[in-house]
Order: sequence, then C-alpha cells, then structure tokens
Amino acid sequence: MNAPPGPALVSSTRSTQGAQDAPAHAAAPRRDMLIDVVRGISIVLVALGHTNLGILHRGWWGSSNAGMRLSVAIYSFHMPAFFFVSGVFLRPGVEKRGEKHYTLVKLRTMIYPYVLWAFIFAGATIPFARFMMQPTPGWRLFFFDLITGNTSWFLPTLFFALMLGMLTRRIPTPLLFVLAAIVCIYGPHTNVGFFERGIRNFPFLVTGMWVGSSFTHMQRIPRVLAFVFATVFAIVIFVVTGEPYGWSGYLFIPLGLLGTLMLMLVARGLGSSMAARALAWTGAASFGIFLLSSFPQGAGREFLARVLHTTAPWPQLIFPTVLAVLVPAWLYHRRTRLHIEWMFVWPF
Repeated sequence: MNAPPGPALVSSTRSTQGAQDAPAHAAAPRRDMLIDVVRGISIVLVALGHTNLGILHRGWWGSSNAGMRLSVAIYSFHMPAFFFVSGVFLRPGVEKRGEKHYTLVKLRTMIYPYVLWAFIFAGATIPFARFMMQPTPGWRLFFFDLITGNTSWFLPTLFFALMLGMLTRRIPTPLLFVLAAIVCIYGPHTNVGFFERGIRNFPFLVTGMWVGSSFTHMQRIPRVLAFVFATVFAIVIFVVTGEPYGWSGYLFIPLGLLGTLMLMLVARGLGSSMAARALAWTGAASFGIFLLSSFPQGAGREFLARVLHTTAPWPQLIFPTVLAVLVPAWLYHRRTRLHIEWMFVWPF
C-alpha cells in the first residue's frame, strides 16, 4: 500500500523534505533510489499477485500448481516490504512534524483515499458485476467492512501500524520488535481487519524503524554479490513455500524479513541501471498503482478472453499485470496536469 504509502505504500516523499530542520538524532533518511526500486518491485508483485488470484479463482491454471506456488511465494513477503519501508521513515516524520500534524497528514493521505475508493469500488461492482468474481455487497456489509478495514485492507492497516509505531517509538527498538513478534504469533484472531493485519505486519514496520537510515549501507555491497545472495534467498523462499504451510507467525516473520532483504539486494544489484530507473519510476507511483490497478487489470483480462479468445494462464498473467502497472503509474505521475490529485489526497 512512503506513499500509501506508495502503497500510502511507504512514507510519502514529503516525509523527507525539510529533514535539515529536524533534530540530529531524527534526521530523515535521504531519498535513495534503492528504496524506490524496492517499492517498484513490491508493487509489481502486488499487481502480479492480484492478477494471479483472478486466474486461480477462474480455474484457468487447470491442473498446474504453478499459480498456487506463485501466489504462496509472493504473499509470503511482498506486503511486509511495504511496512518495512514505511517504518524507515516513521521516526523522522514524527519528529519533524509532531504527533498531531503527522497523524493529520496520514489521515489525508491514507484514510481519505481509503474511504473514497471504497465507495468507488462498491459503485463499480454494479455495472461491472458480470466481469467480477465477488458479488455486489449489501450496504450493511459494505459499511461493516469499511469500518473494520476489510475493504481494501492495506491503507487502514498501514495507518493503524504507523499510529502504533508513533506511540511506541520511544521503547527500545529491539525490545519493541520482540514484543511485536510475540503479539504477531500469539495475538487473538478478530473480525477487525485493520487491527489483526496491523498486528501481524507490525514487526516489519518496527524492523524498518530499527534499520532507519542505515539501509544506505546496502550500497557498499558489490552488485554481483548482491545478486548472488538475492538468488539464494529467492530459492530458500520458493522451497519453504513449496508445500502449503498455512499462515504461521513462526514462518511469516522470517520469510517476510528474508523477502524484504532479498528485494533490497535486488535493488542494490540493479544499481542505477535503466531497469532500476524504470522500477524507481514505478515505485514512486506505487500509491496510484495500488488504487487504480484493478481497472486496467480487468480490462486486459477481458480483452484477452473476449477479443483474443484466450484464457491461457501465462498471457492472462503477464498482459493484465503490465497494464495494471503502467497505466496507473502514468496517470499518477501526471495527476497534477490531469487535475486528479483529489483521487489520492484530501483536496482541502
């Protein structure tokens, strides 16, 4: 879900502006291509994961287990990476703005678009119902899901985690991580989505707070070595998730941390190459991709199925994912020129 944190996914770029005015101990990490590349890879994985779920729900993978393997592997780490990056910028943002202003900024950039797009998506299920798997919800269910954060869960969950991190930031970070991990593993299950998922992902946000600006040390690793380690970690993740393991905090935290480190190593290996710049451009638009991707994704799927008459899984996986990333990214980067800023931030 940073811009939201591009997802809203991470703290917005405004969090790092004016860092020179912050106290020395709270100096904001400088904007670094590595972070934007991590965001870019993560949001591509989000779009890929959502596209893949659509294929799975429609049975288009047939007897192949490739779709399920891909889904389990992606979902083991791609969202924790967003919480980690958000945690990197939490302390500097709070110390620079103050708790009240920081909270108001997050309300404008997370809760407002969450509510706005919940209504947009609810309205879209009426004319597009025949293209969608989920039924049109009744108003009672809609408002229950809206309040509990079960509607497009990422933004309210990240907001809750950031508020929790803001209130607990003075606890020694190693101790806070241990407490967060214990609650993640043994915490109760509830019907309040933002609370349960926020607790589940809080260890990754705390890890980001712990790492802070020291993530720049990744730049010292030789690029070839970074790719080697990233490949090894990818193999480990793929092997561990090879058998359905359900959700377990004992595996979720290690896999989430390992996957986040893998993405950072990939970003380091790419350096400042053309691929890195393209992913950084994508990462800077991750908020827009998160909010808008469903529409071009669905259009791509229907084009393949109804115009080209193919439900082959690999074209259905690749083409809609490309549309789901590029179209929203283009719109988000041109939001001021197109006068659509109101879609992403409270306009008043």
